[in-house]
Amino acid sequence: MTAPVLGLDVGTTKIAAVIGRASEEGDSWEIIGVGRAPAQGLRKAVVVDIDRTVASIAQALHAAENMAGLRVRQAVVGITGGHISSLNSKAQIIIAHPEGLITAEDVERVEENARTINLPPDYEIINAIPRYYTIDEQTGITNPVGMFGRRLEVETHVVIGLRTLAKNLQKCVEHAGLALEATVLEPVATARAIVTRDEMDLGVVLLDVGGGTTDVALFAQGSICFTASVPLGGINVTRDIAAGLRTSLAEAERLKVEHGCALAEAVAAEETVHYRAVGAEADQAVLRRLLGRIIEARMEEVFLFVRRELAKCPQYRYVGGGIVLSGGGSLLEGTPELASRVLDGLSARISMPRNLSGLVTEVGNPIYSTAVGLMMCAPQVTRREPAPWETYPRRLLDLMRALWSRLLKSYD
Repeated sequence: MTAPVLGLDVGTTKIAAVIGRASEEGDSWEIIGVGRAPAQGLRKAVVVDIDRTVASIAQALHAAENMAGLRVRQAVVGITGGHISSLNSKAQIIIAHPEGLITAEDVERVEENARTINLPPDYEIINAIPRYYTIDEQTGITNPVGMFGRRLEVETHVVIGLRTLAKNLQKCVEHAGLALEATVLEPVATARAIVTRDEMDLGVVLLDVGGGTTDVALFAQGSICFTASVPLGGINVTRDIAAGLRTSLAEAERLKVEHGCALAEAVAAEETVHYRAVGAEADQAVLRRLLGRIIEARMEEVFLFVRRELAKCPQYRYVGGGIVLSGGGSLLEGTPELASRVLDGLSARISMPRNLSGLVTEVGNPIYSTAVGLMMCAPQVTRREPAPWETYPRRLLDLMRALWSRLLKSYD
């Protein structure tokens, strides 16, 4: 096992901290500590009160460290919010080697060129994720090192965000006693924990329905090609219930969690639930179907916003793997069915973190998917060089493609 790693999900309504160790191969994880605390000082996943946010982070961190029986000094932290946007950037270079041998330095150089883009004022690159490489005319290559060609091209998914908001988040993490090891876009991290390689190859939409935002990511041909964040989430449902039934936010949250349903027609017409209205001396009764209508209206709006964002991505038309749901908002009964209905009939399912051991029960809930994924994105794990037997089949396939392309060109 590797050294312990902390994934820290700083959300609108909750802070989740997960500590784990990766296997030497990096393909499985042992969970050794889990902590959770109500989020204070954040709005729409953006820090609005540093002191309160620091206190919330410290509370979740303390719980995770106590469970693990150790202290951690660094954290991989998620970032999201309406200020986040993305684009796909292409760059190419000419290979300097006289025989066209592609080296790791060539790959680093072309990736750096892809990150050289014109940014809006006050924005910075959060993540830059290579999607695939092209050698001469052969595309879809995953690892060009050691292959031959004259021109190397890369397409990179670049995520950008406001520099000041990212610095505020970093300051909160540091004031809680942690060094910021890496910042990762939250849907990218969530996908790491719950989306399979086959789903990415087939094409899949990830929807992480959080407290204040719903994060969107679309994967096609094995890599991410689109990300977005919708500024609506579970807290909006809670507020609608509170306003519609004239009750407190705490009581509205209880009604949502215990009796909520995102499809009103799935609820029996005569079923009732009881709650305490503001200023009332006795409990009130309400039809559960009416509660469902309040929830369904808001959740339908969330998915309509998601559909509008996905319409910007041409690959959305070719998604074959359906929708993978995560986050606390996905736990509402009927959510997969409603998502499927709004998003063009795509199949939808709720997914949990995979390839885990240790405290599996503690993180066996969609609300921990992002924190688990952030832990999996730790640099010391992702930088691990694959063993030769791991890369040989894929490298051989890439080499055969490149040789076949060069052979065909020789007959032109």
